Amino acid sequence: MTTGERTNDRTNDRTGARTLPLASWRYQGTLRTYQRDVLDRVPVEPGDPVHVVAPPGAGKTLLGLLLAGRHGARALVLAPTATIRSQWARSASALHGEATVSEDPDRPGDLTALTYQMLSVLDTGSPLTDLATADWRRELIDGGRDDAAAARWIDDLRTSNPAAFRKGVRRRSRAIRKRLAREDPERLAEALHPNARALVDRLVAHGVETVVLDECHHLLDHWALVVAYLLGRIRASGREPVVIGLTATLPSTDDRDAHDTYTALLGDVDHEVPTPAVVKEGNLAPYRDHVWFVEPTPDELAFLRDHERRLAALIRGALAEPDGIDWLETTLQPETSTGPVPGPDPGTRPATAEERLAAAFAADFPVAEAAARTLAEFRPDHPLLALLPDDVRRAPDAEGRIRVLARYALDRLLPDPDRAEQWQRIKRSIVDFGFTLTDRGVRRSRDPIDTVLASSAAKDRAVVDLLHLELSQDAADRVRAVVVTDHATHGNTRGSAVPAAGALRTFATVATEDHPVPLRPVLVTARHLRIAARDADVLLPALEQRLGTTCSTEPVPDDPHVLSVETPGAGSAAVLAAVSALLADGTTRLVIGTRGLLGEGWDCPAANTLIDLTAVATSSATQQLRGRTLRLDPAWPRKVAHNWTVTAVIPADVPLDAAPDVSRMRRKHEQIWGLLRSDAAQVVRGTSIALTDGQARRLAGLVAKDERQTVRALDETIAAELPTRADSWAAWRVGEPYADRESTATVVEEPRTQPFRTGPTAEFVLAVVLGAVLWLLAESARGIVALWRLGSVPGVLGLLVVIGLAVLLVWPVARQLGLALRQRFSTVGAYRRAVRVVVDALHRAGRVPAFGEGDVRVTAQMAGKVPQSFTMEVLGARPEDRRVVTGALAEFFGPVRTPRFLLQVSRTERATVRRAPLLVVALAVARAVTPGDRYFAVPAAVGRRRADAEAFAADWSRRVGPCRLHEIDSPESLVLLVRARRTSGAATAAPVLRDQWS
Repeated sequence: MTTGERTNDRTNDRTGARTLPLASWRYQGTLRTYQRDVLDRVPVEPGDPVHVVAPPGAGKTLLGLLLAGRHGARALVLAPTATIRSQWARSASALHGEATVSEDPDRPGDLTALTYQMLSVLDTGSPLTDLATADWRRELIDGGRDDAAAARWIDDLRTSNPAAFRKGVRRRSRAIRKRLAREDPERLAEALHPNARALVDRLVAHGVETVVLDECHHLLDHWALVVAYLLGRIRASGREPVVIGLTATLPSTDDRDAHDTYTALLGDVDHEVPTPAVVKEGNLAPYRDHVWFVEPTPDELAFLRDHERRLAALIRGALAEPDGIDWLETTLQPETSTGPVPGPDPGTRPATAEERLAAAFAADFPVAEAAARTLAEFRPDHPLLALLPDDVRRAPDAEGRIRVLARYALDRLLPDPDRAEQWQRIKRSIVDFGFTLTDRGVRRSRDPIDTVLASSAAKDRAVVDLLHLELSQDAADRVRAVVVTDHATHGNTRGSAVPAAGALRTFATVATEDHPVPLRPVLVTARHLRIAARDADVLLPALEQRLGTTCSTEPVPDDPHVLSVETPGAGSAAVLAAVSALLADGTTRLVIGTRGLLGEGWDCPAANTLIDLTAVATSSATQQLRGRTLRLDPAWPRKVAHNWTVTAVIPADVPLDAAPDVSRMRRKHEQIWGLLRSDAAQVVRGTSIALTDGQARRLAGLVAKDERQTVRALDETIAAELPTRADSWAAWRVGEPYADRESTATVVEEPRTQPFRTGPTAEFVLAVVLGAVLWLLAESARGIVALWRLGSVPGVLGLLVVIGLAVLLVWPVARQLGLALRQRFSTVGAYRRAVRVVVDALHRAGRVPAFGEGDVRVTAQMAGKVPQSFTMEVLGARPEDRRVVTGALAEFFGPVRTPRFLLQVSRTERATVRRAPLLVVALAVARAVTPGDRYFAVPAAVGRRRADAEAFAADWSRRVGPCRLHEIDSPESLVLLVRARRTSGAATAAPVLRDQWS
């Protein structure tokens, strides 16, 4: 039943109060755990958009309806397709209640479901172009032209200089986007067709207040424009709209303007349903992410080696020469001096080398570090290097070299007219290495190293290797694989004699390969359909049956093993549907195609193995690709998906220090939830879902040019330790209860041995001092007791004095010894106390709310009796609060950079406890015989105020052990900072931040 004749919400006949038609909706089924969480945690208030992210299969439709019902007013649902629109209408009609549902734009109901296209019929061309042109015309009128002359001038420019016209439109379009969400409705209406404006008028007059935007990541450009117009009209009618945005993935931030438009409409994400929750509920297939590594081909390696030689020659020709060395020294030894020198002759003394080095790092840490590494490369015996940490002796990577060279050129060459030719030569040369140098500095441009690695022909061979590996595992007969590239043909052939990368080249490699079982691969792109010649007798009849047309084939030039298939009368959508059906029934078990065709919108539940060859690492693109394999497959109830990322790594024996493809692999995994590879009981985000700790260390060694590590050995380890699909299914524990709780952890890997304790030498000294004093006191007490037995009053007073001295002298020493022994025998306890000090300091500084004892958890991963890592987890807090805490923990436990305050702790640090003279003496003795200070950076969130830093140090001294606080505010303290960098941190590597879900 529709209600097109109604113009307002129903009213109660007796009271005149407004009745909210959707408030009567009731869902009679059982909500999933994460659906209840969304409804419990996300408020629905006019003027405050609701923005929910949930993966496909999570039940977003039901969530949207129940959120709309919470507000109760008449609602409009906008969907990207007619199929999805009808799903909304059916789901709404299934709810219990009296609300009416309509899909008819002419007769809206209490809930009206339409497509975006119904509402966004444009009058002409691009709405932003039209609005920008109108703005331009008004600017010309303001400048003195009349309306006709302004319009004529713009039309002439459009014809005579299209590039200038487009540039002007783009500039004005950006300004329009920024004010899009709150634009004057009359201005926005200029771009719409009269029929679209009439539909908006009808919906507003009908009383629509809630607007539900399904798949809202599509809200870019003209769809966003229309939604903004609708919302503006609702506001103009005197009502504040409720906007509910639902999507499986957020839009990419690559187009900053379009992303700004999106966030202006929907704001930040209010709740994200993690994919693991939907898997646990049994609505998506369990899955595993994997990584496979390749070395570039010999031709590509030859290009990379030549690239390294030319880069090394460019750097050496500038910075290894006397002027270059002088610039490096000057950069690391800037002119500076100390404060006034005390004594009869006032003035300043020259700064020491260590003080000047400290000043250089304080002024510009990245440049000073890169300059130090470069100096170590060309002058490894330079005396300045003795003042720096050992890791500075490692040569800079390719990007670091370029940036040092650029700074040298800006400092020494550009100001000198006589060196203009050298400036121009360096400026021209670094373009070949992916950088552009101007008088403003250096910036990245197209990187040839990244291009070669991203499009390496070795990745095509990796597809073959991965297929062999999958077919050797359990469930091999169920493998249905999809290989996705960016384009049919893309990249370049620099450094290689093979064709350009892409789906066509990958298919040519795979089609000629023998497999343990017939895969009968199919290539499908928007313009190509190809099969292997040997499979024509099976695939051609199957395609003809699915398409209902006669197909023809012809050999592909220069490749007799591959046939190109023509499908008269069948468009690309029909062809893709036919290929998908063949994959589902097993006629083909391998489809190769492009991201545009096999990414968002492609739905084939049979697909269970993804091999990702794309070079796009945005969250939206990555999650959309993974989503293709996660659909439940009715033919395989215990389906488990495998998602592979193929990554090219420069081998360790090639001196070029660059790993852009490894960085891209890491970015791809940053937003992907999965089972922790080293402990399948945990669900986390990041590369640890694809690599074990041992594999990650091998990769790190390979990137760091450890020639003991090879790509082959790493892949062999990955293959040997690949979990079976049956084990993965069991590890996900589908159907078992879960908390739907996110936490964030700081992970310290390969920690130093108990970095906070005061022993062992200090422990020994404390024990000896404590024992000696107790012995002396015991002997004194024995004599006093003897006097007391003789009835001597002084004996009684003496005994009381001895007891008082025992408490005063012995208790602080005993307490410190007990604390040191606890830390010695309970490293986890020491970390827990250290973490508690940091968390409480953040609370005192007003950065986070108070955390209970159960909200902070520290666990150790042991190898025998030796801890391999410590995980410090924060529970029960808002995501932003968790980030503050884990970021501060990573800062504290990591290498010292440029903090305002340093905390000095060691096995021999002097006591800060007042009125504890014996403890001071004991630790002074220990300090004299035991070296080894360690420094920690007081987190910036704590060190903003001196009072907070002092409270932090006092709390540390009380809970963990003796310490000393240093403020970095003088040349002397800068020297201390340089020394601190040599012995800082709780581990040899920086801590890792890890998101966790349970």
